[in-house]
Amino acid sequence: SVKAGLIPPSPPPNNPKYQDPLLPLTPVVLPNCTAKSRAEKKFFVADGLNSAVDLSALYIRRPHERGYVVNWDLEQEVWERMCHRDVLSVTPSETSILVTEPLLSPTELRDNLAEFCFETLGFASFASATPGLLAYNDHRYADPTSVLARTGCGVVVDSGFSFTHVMPLFEGRVLHKACRRVDIGGKVLTNLLMEQLSYRQYNMMNEGLLMNSVKERLSYVSLDFDKDLQSCRRPNNPIRRFYRLPSGLDGEDAHGQVVEDQNSAGSQSKRPKMDASIGSPKG
Repeated sequence: SVKAGLIPPSPPPNNPKYQDPLLPLTPVVLPNCTAKSRAEKKFFVADGLNSAVDLSALYIRRPHERGYVVNWDLEQEVWERMCHRDVLSVTPSETSILVTEPLLSPTELRDNLAEFCFETLGFASFASATPGLLAYNDHRYADPTSVLARTGCGVVVDSGFSFTHVMPLFEGRVLHKACRRVDIGGKVLTNLLMEQLSYRQYNMMNEGLLMNSVKERLSYVSLDFDKDLQSCRRPNNPIRRFYRLPSGLDGEDAHGQVVEDQNSAGSQSKRPKMDASIGSPKG
């Protein structure tokens, strides 16, 4: 996905707390892909996928492979949608941009990114940084009393769609020789979820977008894995969540929804629900 937001300009000296009320400060998240529907005969770009009726009939094209951009023409379509007046409403020639790039990215790809931002889209200025270093600086200012902020020593784990980077820091600087890349990311977890549910309950092997939404809405990072694992073995599992699959009716979320009140939801609807924790049929 593409996550983009606007940083407000410096306020005037006579009013340091001024904020433009028309400036959207909430970042937007767009799918970094395009799709062609075999059922509707339509073409979707980025957030246009949300208007698709049948997610399983979509042929997905992604501009990146193994975490690196390989199709800049496809990426251009996504970024142009990002700059559209319905999303961020920015003019590239009047905007400066900060782009995150993978750690240890090849020099050729970095040059292609700069060429893409300047010559293809025409941004006024451009800068790039690794996500892990930006996350470290954000944590340092958000919690200045933490050990990581005071010493500048720690480890940042950056997990994306295709890979995970482990980045050690010493005195606020990245130790590039000690950085490691693991080819495991969100895509592997989505495929694992599809396989588990297809084996235990429904055939979900053609529902990649739906399973990705289920994963993003229900998964979390455990802070105590052994304790959570013991909780899952209890009769009244506090971690278990129920997820209602989409029915295809108008006005409903095409990605389904999390069932908050399991008792009332089961009495109001007879549609099958999916137990996202163990994949057993309910309702």
